[in-house]
Amino acid sequence: MTKKTHVFIFGIGSGIGEGLYNRFQKEKDPNRFVFGFSRKGKKELSSFTLGSPGTYQFDAKDNQTFVQFESLLNGLYSEKSKDSVSILVYFALGDGVFGPITKLSDADLQSHLDLNVVSLLKLSRSFAEHLPKLSESTFVFLGSTAGKQGFPESALYCASKHAVLGICRALREEWKPFGTKVVHVSLGAVATEIWDTRPAFDKKDMVSVSDISEYLWCISQLPKSIFVDDLSITPKKGIL
Repeated sequence: MTKKTHVFIFGIGSGIGEGLYNRFQKEKDPNRFVFGFSRKGKKELSSFTLGSPGTYQFDAKDNQTFVQFESLLNGLYSEKSKDSVSILVYFALGDGVFGPITKLSDADLQSHLDLNVVSLLKLSRSFAEHLPKLSESTFVFLGSTAGKQGFPESALYCASKHAVLGICRALREEWKPFGTKVVHVSLGAVATEIWDTRPAFDKKDMVSVSDISEYLWCISQLPKSIFVDDLSITPKKGIL
């Protein structure tokens, strides 16, 4: 039986997620099905099916969206054979909130943590019960150098990215019995719109979206016996 791979990319509306989704579109593998999720998706989430690759509407700040996605996933994977399906999940959703901690409102705190942290936990939970039924499973979490050290006027962002690293380390241990790969990618500065409000930084000094998309795509080509825990990527000048 030919094994099919389902690729799920969350956060394709812009930046790295969009670049990664476009990179996967260059593939010609008939057994790899790529699904992108963001608020800009072309298809209604209610129409999601494994036989229809494409982009689907997904609002990561709306709890009902997660309830609906989990229900759809349960129905689609309930009868799948362990030997016929593998999944590859990229979590590229998130935003950046910067500034002195005295300027951060309660709404800023809640919104940022819901998107950058809670959404990852909810999505991971949605996939978790299906892992024993799959032949292979890989989860790629996009972290940051801000998840390993501190930066001024970045307390909230650093908190969320430290949390992402913690989630990865915990799930890597929790999912070991299923042979699941959990990859944390610690990203240095990538030239996305997150820097548009920070004129002190020059995008010319950063990794391009196309280059990081190519790198992240390469993770999908790892041999089955290779398990990568933590990858650190920086531009030529290092941590900016």
